Amino acid sequence: MGKFSDFKRYTKDQFYEADQERLAVKFRELAGKGCFVLLSNSFNEKTAKLYSGFLQRTVQMPRFVNCRGEGRGKVDELLISNYGL
Repeated sequence: MGKFSDFKRYTKDQFYEADQERLAVKFRELAGKGCFVLLSNSFNEKTAKLYSGFLQRTVQMPRFVNCRGEGRGKVDELLISNYGL
């Protein structure tokens, strides 16, 4: 993996594991208030565990941006929801 191939550099502040945890807390908070919530995130076991108890579905999503042509293609994306998917 290259220096910038971690896909957490969407902002100058990046997006770290602690940010993922805060997002999960907010997701649970909103669900607890009765909001319908749906989240899309890159699939990995840590993320799936953060949202245990919610509906989850892994889908294949196309990625067209990659510094190497052979790196483009479909990747696993995790959909997380508190209502039927």
